[in-house]
Amino acid sequence: MEYVLNKQFKDQDIYFDNTHYIGCSFTNCTIHISSLHFNYDRCTFSGSKFKLSRKVFMLQNVYSLLPSAMKGKVVLQA
Repeated sequence: MEYVLNKQFKDQDIYFDNTHYIGCSFTNCTIHISSLHFNYDRCTFSGSKFKLSRKVFMLQNVYSLLPSAMKGKVVLQA
């Protein structure tokens, strides 16, 4: 798994698979998730949206992996 430390992302498409983000910030990004093989710790998300692949979208527990700030917001299916 690749580690990304303290990086700022803005207005980008980010692919979470096989990556562990630590202390990163995501501003107005589209976060793509196509597997559950990712992690993040101490990251911030502002104006970003999550786009889940069809296979991940079907898993009930995937929403618990998203930041608490996303609760009640729109999650898109890829």
